[in-house]
Amino acid sequence: MPAARPTITTDDDRVRVTTWEFADGEATGRHVHEFDYVVVPVTGGTFEVAAPDGGSRTLAQEAGVAYVGTAGTEHDVINRSGRTVSFVEIELKR
Repeated sequence: MPAARPTITTDDDRVRVTTWEFADGEATGRHVHEFDYVVVPVTGGTFEVAAPDGGSRTLAQEAGVAYVGTAGTEHDVINRSGRTVSFVEIELKR
């Protein structure tokens, strides 16, 4: 599966800020979040969130509407929007 493109804009002792850009069908790849995090959708879009047990769910992001995630979350995030989408992920290191 093609990979989404992360661009890290800040990475210090407090936070890591990454902008993710996905063409339709691109994915982050399976990963485990090391830190609690905040996601701020730039474009909004529809994603498939694949769990390690093989299950999946649909996540609809709305542009500008932030949500939080917790450290230890494991998943793969796949763009199913039919267009290019992006979001900003802010990892809280402390």
